[in-house]
Amino acid sequence: MNKRLDDLPNSALKSAGVQARRRLTQRPTHKAQRWAASKRTDMDPRALFFSRYDPLRRFHLDRVWERLNEDQLRFQPARLNSVAWNLWHVARAEDVGINGFVADRPQVVDDEHWLERLGLDVRHQGTGQTAAEANEVTTRLNLDNLVGYSKAVEHRTRLVVESLDPAVLDTVLEPATIHRVLFDEGFAHPNAGWIEQAYTGWSRGKCLIHFALSHTYQHVGEIGVLASLQDVDAFGS
Repeated sequence: MNKRLDDLPNSALKSAGVQARRRLTQRPTHKAQRWAASKRTDMDPRALFFSRYDPLRRFHLDRVWERLNEDQLRFQPARLNSVAWNLWHVARAEDVGINGFVADRPQVVDDEHWLERLGLDVRHQGTGQTAAEANEVTTRLNLDNLVGYSKAVEHRTRLVVESLDPAVLDTVLEPATIHRVLFDEGFAHPNAGWIEQAYTGWSRGKCLIHFALSHTYQHVGEIGVLASLQDVDAFGS
């Protein structure tokens, strides 16, 4: 008959614990290692990227445009940025992050006069703005052209990732590249010079994930809150 654990003497419990730890820490047998290797599949990092990028675009960003009208997009509570500002901010960050840092190529904003079409005269992405400057972006933005710009950025990101050599992802950004993109190409607001140090040491792989995925997902949360303050479900099924 099996004994309950609390019926066993302390010495027996101690011995059982030692044996269990030994089993857990034993190196796997060659047979186990071969089995694990047979089950392991190597995922293309590009496929992994798109498995997160596609739902971000289709189920989040696209739905914001479908569900919110112009007044709701420009709605700006005290001490918060508008949905429109957030959409502009993530598009600019992705444009610069993917093209300037990952691919080292010109930005989408310089194609087809996007800056002028957006109704703005600033090249940065908003970090470091004063409240008055952020309000001005919200007021001046041409929302129809912001949709077009965002789509153009998405299209370029897809082209970059599809043609990307995965080995490039491990390379670290040169300090000169960071400085050029931030200050010569206008990514950094004058009040945001600190981000030069923040990006120092980043790999191109980290830039890809941050600027096209995690940064945007963060602002999707903010957009959801801004919509909910207006009794709107920004994403819904």
